[in-house]
Parts: sequence; structure tokens; C-alpha cells
Amino acid sequence: MQERLNRLYEQYGYRKFKMSRFEDYDLYAQNRDFLRQDRIITFTDADGALKALKPDITLSIMKSNGGDSEKVYYNENVCREVGGAFREILQVGVESVGQIDPYAEAEVIALAARSLEQLSPKYVLALSDVSFVGSLLDQMGLSAPVRGKVLGLIARKNLPGLCVLAERGELTGEQADGLRELVELYAPLKEGIGRVGRLAKSNAAWETLRQLSLTAGLLESFGLEERVRLDFSLVNSMDYYNGVIFQGFLPGLHTPVLSGGRYDNLPRKMGKQVGAIGFALSMGLLEERADGGRFDADVLLTYGPDAELAGLAAFAEALRASGRSVRCERAGAPPSSAVGLSCATAAA
Repeated sequence: MQERLNRLYEQYGYRKFKMSRFEDYDLYAQNRDFLRQDRIITFTDADGALKALKPDITLSIMKSNGGDSEKVYYNENVCREVGGAFREILQVGVESVGQIDPYAEAEVIALAARSLEQLSPKYVLALSDVSFVGSLLDQMGLSAPVRGKVLGLIARKNLPGLCVLAERGELTGEQADGLRELVELYAPLKEGIGRVGRLAKSNAAWETLRQLSLTAGLLESFGLEERVRLDFSLVNSMDYYNGVIFQGFLPGLHTPVLSGGRYDNLPRKMGKQVGAIGFALSMGLLEERADGGRFDADVLLTYGPDAELAGLAAFAEALRASGRSVRCERAGAPPSSAVGLSCATAAA
């Protein structure tokens, strides 16, 4: 699977980024607002420098960037706390750095969709834009505490909670109605942009929709516009992302396997006048898939005690030569996650 994803990214002109297992701890300490990870495993190197097991790849990519345009992909293990324990998680990701225009945005979103497509044809890619949500809330002139409550309710699609804020006088009826319309919106990208336009009442909101419309048109050229759903309940990490954000879902999993978006604030904090957009695919989550879509091999050949083994080997090699992966297993062995062809002639 990693090889297929690597080939996909290389088709779009992305080069592989490789980093060491460790990183200077200062990189993470100085960027905790972008890291979104409270605990980090650290150790003292032989020269006395404080090092960390890397919990993130994007920070290292931006650290190495010289302020120039670059397109990279990676396959790296990160060390993160999950459920109260540290785990090593394989991530596959893409980062595009430089002048990020609608084409650059659409290309990364298309790569996210194509990545999910490699895993299941039934994927869903949900997309939002935090700058549009922020513009709507700015229009309403909400106080910081109310704004925080509203964002939490939007993220949870909590419509009754918005009604409660209106009943308390923290939102007007018109504001609550507009926010409910925003939360309930879930539609193909171009259709959703047309429906949400009536909520935009500022130049900033209209400019965001204009940019989204350009991106939607480009995704249509990629053949993907109908596969991307507009969902403004994605408002996570608004201090990290500053534009489009997206999440990818697969059947049988209740959490996103892919997350990404536009994060211009990070390179600018590092003194680099470039934009950036990317995503990370958590390969570890794929082991939890319940839809049976991940197998050890394309073809499973079973054979009995009287099988003609030389013929089995020759047949398996012919299948492999055709580009398929083949697993040979003695009949009656414990059940395997491999699935495919069970060849009667091989067991004869």
C-alpha cells in the first residue's frame, strides 16, 4: 500500500522527505500551539542536547524548508500518546509549500481523495473552511466566551445547544437560525457553496466563497468534485489552520483516517514568507477497519496434503509475474486475513 501511495505522489511531482528518528526538543517546545500534543518523549543525547522522539513530521519539513517552493511526501513513524499510552504510528503524508493558489489547494485535496480511493472506493472526504466560519462569527460580533461555546456546538453538530444560547440571549434568533443552517449543511462542494452564500454578509466571507468556488471547479476537472462534501462542522484547530481543512473517512471506522488543511501561520512564525497545505494519513488506524478491505495478498492459494507442490509453485509464480501478490497456505491452517482465489487445481 505504501508503495502504491508513493507512486501516486510521485506522479504529481512530489519528492520523498526523509528525516531522522529524533529531533531537537526545542522545535516542539517553541511550536506547542501547532503541535497539538501535550506529552513528548525526550532524552539527553551524548553531547548533552535534549532530543525528542518525533511526534510530528510537518514541523520538521517546515524547519528544513529554506523559504522556497517544494512538494514532498513522507512515510514516517511518529510517537504519540493514544489512550494514555505512547504508541508508534505510521503516517503517510503530503506537504505543498510555496505560493498556495487555488490550483495548489485543489491538487493536495485531490491527492487526499486519491489516497483514500486506494484504500476503499466508499471513502468520504469532508471539507470546510475555517476562515469562512470565522468571518460569519465576526459578522455576529460575539464575545470571546460565546464564540468559544458556538464553535464547540458547531463541532458537535449540536443544534439544541444553539437554541439554548438563543433562549439565554447569548445569540439572537437570526444568528441561531443562520448557525443551524451552517451546521446542517452537508452537500457536494459546488452545491454547498451555492447554498451557503446567503449567510455571507462581509467581503471576507464572500472572498472565501470565491476561492472555494475556484477550488471546486478545479476538483471537477480532477473528476472529484462529487466526492468532496462541504461540511462546516469541521472547525477543529482553528489556531493551527487558516483556510480549507478536510478529513477523510473509510467504512467501518468512526474516526477520520486522514486530516489536513491550509496552515500558513506555521511557516510565517518560522520567518518564511510562504504558504503551506498538506495532510497526513494514519496507516495504523487501517488495522482497525471492520469492512474487510485490507488483505495480506491479492490471491490466496490453498492446497491439501496430496497437492502437486511443484505445480503449485509454478502456478503461484505465474500469478506473481502478472503483478498480483500471492499467499500459499496449507488447507486447514488457522483463518487468515488474506482473501482471493482458492485454486482447486492446486489442491489436486
